Amino acid sequence: MKRLVERLIYLVFTLFIFVVLWKGTAILWEAFVPWNYRTDLFGILIVTPLLIALSFILSTLAFQYTKDS
Repeated sequence: MKRLVERLIYLVFTLFIFVVLWKGTAILWEAFVPWNYRTDLFGILIVTPLLIALSFILSTLAFQYTKDS
C-alpha cells in the first residue's frame, strides 16, 4: 500500500511539473514561433514528448533529492 501511495504522489507531481512546463512552453511558443501547420506538427511530435520526458526526469530527481536528504 505504501508503494502505491508513493507512485501516486510521484505521478501527480510529474503531472504538475508537466503542466507548468506546458504553460511556459505555450507562452514562449506564442511569442516566438510563427503559426502554421508545420510548427504545430513539430510541437506535437517533437516538443510534447520532450516535455513529457523532462517532467519525468525532473520528478525523479526531485524525489531522489528528498530521499537523500
